[in-house]
Amino acid sequence: MICDIIDFHTHPLYDFHLATHGVAIDLQKFRNDLLANGINHACGSVLYRAVNNQAISEYEKLIPQLNDQAIAVHDLLGDFYIPGIHVHPAFVDLSCREIERCHAKGIRLIGELVPYMMGWQACASPGFLEIMTYAQELDMTVNIHPTAIPDMYALSAALPKLKLVWAHLSGYGGFADHLKILKKYDHVCFDISAYGTVHDGTLRHTIDQVGYERILFGSDYPGIGPAADLAAVYHEKLSSAELEAILSTNARRLLMT
Repeated sequence: MICDIIDFHTHPLYDFHLATHGVAIDLQKFRNDLLANGINHACGSVLYRAVNNQAISEYEKLIPQLNDQAIAVHDLLGDFYIPGIHVHPAFVDLSCREIERCHAKGIRLIGELVPYMMGWQACASPGFLEIMTYAQELDMTVNIHPTAIPDMYALSAALPKLKLVWAHLSGYGGFADHLKILKKYDHVCFDISAYGTVHDGTLRHTIDQVGYERILFGSDYPGIGPAADLAAVYHEKLSSAELEAILSTNARRLLMT
């Protein structure tokens, strides 16, 4: 077993699951559930139902609020939680100011960004590229939910020094194209959250194709139980070096150096 597991993709305060099975997951349960599965650090942005699919104009005030909440969660949970912040391409100046403000507080992660929840779709738009150029200048790591494959190619190509992590290696389809992106752009990584290894052999095949240095463990907890994704990783025939990289050192290299 790896003694230091980093869950690169979580969402504290996430409450979408309440509509289906009613389990309330407060911050203490968030921390305890992950620790019970051997996870020592949880990364990610604050998301909850009240900020989903609002009018675009609302995100001008919601983006700083969500980022303040991520900072507050870190204040409560300490180094266990590595906050990820939000930006929005409709508000370029605001987003860049938020990156600067949070970077000054030691935050180095943007996302997971979920465009479809916040009324935008294109990562290769001029506004988003301007925001990502600034993120690249400050050496931020960016985690984004997959968009249309041509858009993913366009962003990956546009900023070759951006520390870019696409989410959900195969969990939302597009696995063959995701592999092509990894092969073409050596600065791009993927996390394996939310059914990202649901098919037996997915992780082994990915490593055989592109190596293990750009694959990060993530669960999307509390949207997905962490035990299922960890079990999928341990089920694969991975070496100790591969396991340690995927569960810990790849994320540490991006976030903690």
